[in-house]
Amino acid sequence: MKKVKKEEWIPSDNITLEDNAEIAIRCEKSILVVAGPGAGKTELLAQKAGYLFQTNSCCEPQKILAISFKTDAAENLKERVLKRCGNEIKKRFSSMTYDAFAKRILDHFRLALPLELQPQAGYSINDNEIIDLAFKKAGYNNPQNLKKSLLTKFYEDTLSNVEFPLKKDGLGEKVWKLLVKGFDGNKATLSFKMINMLAEYLIRSNPKIKRALQYTYSYVFLDEFQDTTDLQYSLVKTCFKESKSIITAVGDSKQRIMLWAGALKSVFLDFKADFISEETQLLMNHRSAPRLVSLQKQMYASLQEKESMTQPSDKWSPNDGEIKLVISDSEFDEARIISEDIKHKIEEGIEINDICILCKQLPQNYSEFIISELANMGIRARIENDYQDLIKEPIIDLLIRFMLLSIDRKRPKDWEYIKSLAEEFYGVDYAQQDAVYYKCQEELSVKLNEVSSLLKDFEKIDDIQIILTEIMDFWGVAKIKSHYPIYQQGDYLEKRIESFKNFLLDELKLFSNNWILALESFCGKYSIPIMTIHKSKGLEYSAVYFVGLEDGAFWNFKKQPEEDRCAFFVALSRAKQYITFTYCSYRSKLRYPCQCHDSINEFFELLQKPGVADVQICDGKTN
Repeated sequence: MKKVKKEEWIPSDNITLEDNAEIAIRCEKSILVVAGPGAGKTELLAQKAGYLFQTNSCCEPQKILAISFKTDAAENLKERVLKRCGNEIKKRFSSMTYDAFAKRILDHFRLALPLELQPQAGYSINDNEIIDLAFKKAGYNNPQNLKKSLLTKFYEDTLSNVEFPLKKDGLGEKVWKLLVKGFDGNKATLSFKMINMLAEYLIRSNPKIKRALQYTYSYVFLDEFQDTTDLQYSLVKTCFKESKSIITAVGDSKQRIMLWAGALKSVFLDFKADFISEETQLLMNHRSAPRLVSLQKQMYASLQEKESMTQPSDKWSPNDGEIKLVISDSEFDEARIISEDIKHKIEEGIEINDICILCKQLPQNYSEFIISELANMGIRARIENDYQDLIKEPIIDLLIRFMLLSIDRKRPKDWEYIKSLAEEFYGVDYAQQDAVYYKCQEELSVKLNEVSSLLKDFEKIDDIQIILTEIMDFWGVAKIKSHYPIYQQGDYLEKRIESFKNFLLDELKLFSNNWILALESFCGKYSIPIMTIHKSKGLEYSAVYFVGLEDGAFWNFKKQPEEDRCAFFVALSRAKQYITFTYCSYRSKLRYPCQCHDSINEFFELLQKPGVADVQICDGKTN
């Protein structure tokens, strides 16, 4: 990596940054970056990491800590930074989730906790059965007969409301003591919220550890900051408030759709007060066409946002973008209109996986007729919930990349990922390239060849488990669980692999045992994804169809209008060029089939403003 002076630094990959992005990157104080959809939040953080390393602003041995909500987002950012700066900074760029960060603190400094709060080594994570047993042993037997979801929330709230050190003798304290130490032959078991609480208390009560952490991480990145929970923010604040560490928080309050999961509504204001931070706003929307950006801006008032100067990219012509509202009385008509439009777009050259169907909730209740109609046209569409969850799993990503690479070595991204991971797992120092390094390379190459042979002989062995076991044995289950803490939850790892195996077998049947096509299909290359708005967060598509703009889908709008407006905004902002909203007056799968749009009429009023959307009735007439 070539070092440059600050004034000589230029963005990587010939990317042109807007002025406010340059300000955020070069800022030498903590800063809040308000970045709307399509603003390039991940790219901003990747460029800032490059700036800090290349200008030696973050000098050895100091590191950058980047915290994301999802493992795939953390890996994506890490890949971008390593691509620009090289493997020499790999150990100095720590990209992880909030859960992984909290667990790393706890595992490193566990013995610094008071004895009563020290969890046993090798504790389990999120073992709900053991947590339930602990509550029963502490005397709570669900006297109100709460349903499973409400009971789980009661357990979480009870454990989260405990204060350290443990001085009281309430239900929460009793359960904590049981779970931390284990009981009746059960291993110690912690939830991720409990791990977060222990990590925060550990830092708060140990000034030396706190100073060491602050010295290690001179820069901290916080992605999707609007979704940060109270516990997560408390951990960040305890670790870095009133330190020399410089925090860059990136988020967008207009996309705050995780309040139901505990997102801290005041987190932007809290951050500016606690870290005396600067604030800047990214004004460019690199994703959406001008007409779509205009519609997004018209929502700002209802989202209680100031009027914005957000601008579309100059790659578009001023009138680019298409907005439709389809109104029908029949799900058959709705399915026909949407399917014909999708078929037309595919014929025009849009890739099938660059089209998305969104629903507010329960896609199976809104998409059955559409899936059937598309199938009649030879177009595959699938509900992504299970697929998407699996694809984002680090172990599934690893298995897929390994199999693809064993078939075709000319996959540089997969090779770099697998090679880099092998070096991490086996403690190989890339910079030295000594005998241990070359041995690791050789063993990796041998294993790829062995897996390649198994894949070629699949019709003979007819057992996908043999192939998966061969790959897992190379990495080692213990090492996998150590590297990815999420797999320390009971039999979670085994269940994920079993689900993957079953889905992959279906794809192999569909593609006559062609492994590349089957794996690519599993990853969604040959189908239209159908998902909820929450699952679409962070994704983008050329054409988006939002099915079910109805009160039944937004059933809680009167109680949570702000969050539902944000959900509508997120759906709208996934689209690059085409967005279609549909309303159907009868939904056969719903408990109350007859639909209206009284509660959410503001969405209809917005779309029916002159010049906003083309309104299409099921008989084909256009207003």
